[in-house]
Amino acid sequence: MACIVLAPPAVLEPFMSSTRSALAVVCLGLASVLPAQAAYTVFYDEASYLSAVGATRGYTDFAGSPGLVVAGDSFLPGVVFGSCTAPDSVACTDTVLHNSDGITDIANGTAANGVGSLAWRFELVDVQAFAFHFVSGAIESLNFVDRITLALENVGTPGATGFIGIVSTGAIFGAIAANGSFPGIGLDRYFLDDFRINEAAGTVPVPATAALVALGLLAAAGLSRRKA
Repeated sequence: MACIVLAPPAVLEPFMSSTRSALAVVCLGLASVLPAQAAYTVFYDEASYLSAVGATRGYTDFAGSPGLVVAGDSFLPGVVFGSCTAPDSVACTDTVLHNSDGITDIANGTAANGVGSLAWRFELVDVQAFAFHFVSGAIESLNFVDRITLALENVGTPGATGFIGIVSTGAIFGAIAANGSFPGIGLDRYFLDDFRINEAAGTVPVPATAALVALGLLAAAGLSRRKA
């Protein structure tokens, strides 16, 4: 059985830290049981999002205004927040500025106005639904990384005015929230608040996929014994 190893995308490579060694290995003989690249549904209304998902798995309101740079894993178990020099930048850290009951990027010294973007990665392997509020600035799109294929996909959020909810057909590794911008000046800084992870209603849990693979292997073994 032939296998290929997919290296992680360069856009989040410096931000992967503890998951750097978790490369995706795809065995060609099992390719038929792997899901296709994820599709995303965007919600701009919190009530509509909550009616479309299951129970809350985790939540943080980033309470406090210390005005300090803190570790991105300080707020919600299983989620690491970080700062990037740009929405598609390879230079991301695992620290954020915690202030005004929210988080924002740490100052970007390479930008004309010193503004960068926020990113986050899920250390949970089966996240398919999350949402957050944002204030002060604009978020024009999200750059997603699919946990299984490690492919990047940009999803526009032109209707977002303070809330974004996402439901995916596949597990999400992480995302970078792309700022709005001021022509000739730089990016528009935003603050994240009320970040939550939810169960995705109607999804097939990860163990079910593993069971499907196991059943296929058992069936193949049975056929081999009958031929023998």
